[in-house]
Amino acid sequence: MNWLNDLKSALVSENLDRIEYLINNYPSKLTPDELECTAALLKSAAELFRAKQKELETELNKVKKAKKYDF
Repeated sequence: MNWLNDLKSALVSENLDRIEYLINNYPSKLTPDELECTAALLKSAAELFRAKQKELETELNKVKKAKKYDF
């Protein structure tokens, strides 16, 4: 499986660790078509990271509220 397919797979499975690893270890030579696809996938990855960050913020706020009303 090549790098681009690995990135697609990681995005579909929402494997944030694998996405981060692949982004940090991208191949030095990509064709123009691969670059175009990579740009779109990186945009999707950024959106996924933002969505996960919002989910974590929501959960953290719930924990803070629960702690505030600790019995």
